[in-house]
Amino acid sequence: MTGEQEREIRWQQMASLGRLLADFSHEMRNHLAVIQEANGLLEDILALQGEEGNPLLSSVRQTADQIGRRVRRSAELCRHLSSMVHRSDTPRSFFQVNDLLIDLAVFLGRSTRSQQITLQFEPGQGVEPLYNEPALLQYILYQLYVFSLQQLGQGGTLLVRTAQVENGVAIDFYLPGVPQATLAGISETVWAALASLEAKLEELKNIGDGLADSAGLRLLLPSLPVV
Repeated sequence: MTGEQEREIRWQQMASLGRLLADFSHEMRNHLAVIQEANGLLEDILALQGEEGNPLLSSVRQTADQIGRRVRRSAELCRHLSSMVHRSDTPRSFFQVNDLLIDLAVFLGRSTRSQQITLQFEPGQGVEPLYNEPALLQYILYQLYVFSLQQLGQGGTLLVRTAQVENGVAIDFYLPGVPQATLAGISETVWAALASLEAKLEELKNIGDGLADSAGLRLLLPSLPVV
């Protein structure tokens, strides 16, 4: 098997999984819409009945409000999931890095909280869409996220910022309180993925803006020629 065939198989696997998850997300949103509609009918009935002085109806109202909040949150998660998995539809496409990071941060929240680490994302202004491999970038960002968490202790903060640079986007990972984070800890698989994106990963030095004496990583992601 040639490297190109292996690459094609890998992409087909990701695309298949992406389509399955996209269909799942669509189905879930249909179910949530039905639940929301039924809950809305319940709220209308409560409004007609009047809840004042009736503990039972007040309790039902609180339950209806809770259902409404959970349905809206679940629909929001499905929207982010759909957006994320559709990035596997084609190997390369135009995409917005900030949107990709926002989707990723939604699903990383639970693991950061479980390790008592705060994930803070500050999207840069004026970041333009670029042409590259969004699904592969998602993989790299996840690996850099895991690498960063390994450097931070409990109670730490991982700060991620983006900025427009010449012909691409810079994605910075700041590790406040970590004096040094050597790139030697980055796996060969990640380096190979970076090469596929024609991206560069380097250590951040001389960090200012209140982050002095902190380690950091910078991922420079180019916009590739459209062929």
